[in-house]
Amino acid sequence: MIRIPYFDNAEVELIDDPEDPGAEMALETFLMLTPADRIVDSRHVFAYYRDFREAVGGQDWLDEQMGVPETPADIWKHVTPTTLDLRKGRGDDSSWYVMVEANCAWEEEHGLLLVWRDGRTLTKVGGYDGHVTNANAYADDGLRDVVYVATNPNHTTRTTNAG
Repeated sequence: MIRIPYFDNAEVELIDDPEDPGAEMALETFLMLTPADRIVDSRHVFAYYRDFREAVGGQDWLDEQMGVPETPADIWKHVTPTTLDLRKGRGDDSSWYVMVEANCAWEEEHGLLLVWRDGRTLTKVGGYDGHVTNANAYADDGLRDVVYVATNPNHTTRTTNAG
């Protein structure tokens, strides 16, 4: 088990102890992230929630089940991290990725996957699919800066935008 400051020191299962120096560095960097960093990242997770809610008609049942988060930061009340894993990028991607799998109240089947490049930058949010980037998941380099790929493009988020 490992405590994660980003998640208010929640304990999660560490899948494998890092043996590669790059993996160790990514984990050390990730463990320096704080709850303040989590608040900055809220927009991506909130977009996943809003997109899911809209796609499934959640106002008819989900709102009653989990309530309606008033702000993007409130979405974290509905997220419970469970495991942390480290993966090397594919092909010419030399980065190491910290992957945190979590349960979330709005998507019980696929949960929530959060991925940080080199333990520093949140680069992927969505249901658990095992991919470290959206460009990799969809085999589309045009998604290189996309953090959350939404059903409704209005909810898609990128590392470079503020909305």
